[in-house]
Amino acid sequence: MLVRLTNALTFQKRQVARHLQQGGARYLNLGSGPRGVASREWINVDGWHDRNVHFAVDLNRHLPFPDDSFAGIFSEHVFEHFDLEQGESLLRECFRILQPGGCLRLIVPDGETILKAYLENPSELVARRGNGSPFSIDAVNSYFRQRYEHQFIYDFPLLEHKFIAAGFVKVKRVSYGQAEASQPLVLDDEKYAWESLYVEAVKPPLLSESA
Repeated sequence: MLVRLTNALTFQKRQVARHLQQGGARYLNLGSGPRGVASREWINVDGWHDRNVHFAVDLNRHLPFPDDSFAGIFSEHVFEHFDLEQGESLLRECFRILQPGGCLRLIVPDGETILKAYLENPSELVARRGNGSPFSIDAVNSYFRQRYEHQFIYDFPLLEHKFIAAGFVKVKRVSYGQAEASQPLVLDDEKYAWESLYVEAVKPPLLSESA
């Protein structure tokens, strides 16, 4: 079984390398689902095969891409599906496969927004995430658990800390549709706008590039 798995991963890495060389892809859509980008500049990956997904990969493992592969990575509502330790590992993998000077645009449910709404405007929280329940705490549990699918909810201070620990610089909180580091990475789904935390971070450029 181990040999078979190792051979499968090696084969996938060869497929990925061939795709990168032939397609000229510059950007990675990490956890794209069916919203993969139909462009030669993009590679779309997810944990499951779906429409527009180029490669189904185990995001809990070493990603099948060489170091310094991409100018940018986009990931929307993916990291909350991993516990904190798994999220840290995936963040380090994103850092590894980004080119120096490359940008990661990460979007997750915003714990601050959710809890603030629970305390200050529970009716809005129910309207947006009530799922038929009149109780705002049910909506909070829906965000933080989502049928056991969600493992960890971030706020900006914690996510900023994790970015910096992984090696990123220029960690900035941005907004839906707004970019400061890489406009091509704005693939934001409007349905997540109210509830989401939008963060951009950059892999430090090479010293010769920053001089």
